[in-house]
This record gives sequence, C-alpha cells and structure tokens, in this order.
Amino acid sequence: MTAIMNDRRSPETPPAAGVVAPPEHRRAPMWERPVPGAGRAPLVWLLGVHGGAGTSTLAHVLAPAADSHRRWPGVFDRESPFVVLVARETIVGLTRAHDLLRQHHAGLAGPSEVLGLITVAARPGRLPAEIRRYRDVVASLAGNVWQVPWYEEWTLVEPDQLPVWSPSDPPPQQKKRKLDPLEEVPHDVDTLGAEIVALIREKVNASSHFDEEDTP
Repeated sequence: MTAIMNDRRSPETPPAAGVVAPPEHRRAPMWERPVPGAGRAPLVWLLGVHGGAGTSTLAHVLAPAADSHRRWPGVFDRESPFVVLVARETIVGLTRAHDLLRQHHAGLAGPSEVLGLITVAARPGRLPAEIRRYRDVVASLAGNVWQVPWYEEWTLVEPDQLPVWSPSDPPPQQKKRKLDPLEEVPHDVDTLGAEIVALIREKVNASSHFDEEDTP
C-alpha cells in the first residue's frame, strides 16, 4: 500500500462547510519532517489528542500503527496519510478530540486523512450518560468511532509486555472462553485493528481506481 503514499502531500484540505476552526492554541502542530521514532513505515498513525490517552499502548498492540507523538504527520518520504485520533472517555479528552477534528475539517491539519476516533475507557464500569452524549456529538465529526474498554491488566505492565495484533492473524472471532489480555489481544481490539486496515484498503483501492480512470 505504500506506493500510493508517495504523492499524498498536497496543500491543506479545503475547509468543510459550517466547521469553525478551534483557536490556534487548541490545535495540534504538524511535523515539518518525517515523524521521528517510528522505526518502520506504519499503515496508520495514532494521534493522541492529550497526554495519557492510551496511544503508546495501542501503537504497540496494533502492529500496523505507530504513535505520531501528538502532532499531525506531514506525510513525508512515503509516510502514510491515514490518521486515527485517540482520546480518553472524559469530558477533557473528548473536548480535545473535538478541537482536533474541527482543526482537520477546517483544513488546518495538512495532508492527513482522518479515518476516525478511538475512545479509550477512563475507568471500569458503565460510561456516564454525560460522556456518552458528548461522545455522540464528537462522533458526528469523526465518522468512524471505535471504543476500547477498560482492561485492568493493561495498567499493570509496560506496553511492550502486551500481545500484538497483526493483519496476518486469523479473523477476529468471538469465543466463549475468557481471554487473558496479557496473553491474547482482546476481541474488541483485534476487531478494531481489522476494521481500520479494511477501511484503509478500501480507500487505497478506490484511489487507485480513480487514478487509472484519469490516465489518458
């Protein structure tokens, strides 16, 4: 999929009608060079909208993903243009996600293409009604929204001690037995990964078809 990423750098995206950009101090900056520290060419960037969103954990667990370190990628040197925002399910986290989605829709996030938003549980138990309602509001700008539940076990170890999901793994299947989140990637997370990869494949295939139609 990297071939199509060569020429994805372009002027800022035209603003979406009716979207008001957040003030400058509430926007995320954009990298002016390739994202440092990725170590490989990820298929998708995870942009944590605030510290403690859970981005580094998800970037380890999802093999095709990498942490963009709270900046929009500039899409240099075959970098992927695809971005998924990550936020905790708190009012502060969702507000920051709303800010960055508004920034993107206002055309102020460079050549990145936002695929959606991952919300990560801030605590065990049911989601408060206020958070759920606000998440629905933010989702209207995000398009795709995925939710990662609370895994107590994940709070007890470093991210590099967690299992890793890869697109080459068997398709996610619901199983009756209870999984150990320290030994196997939970179903919610491997399903999330599979859906993101499928979405990227769909977009890349559609773009390739469009390019072929434009070729004289």
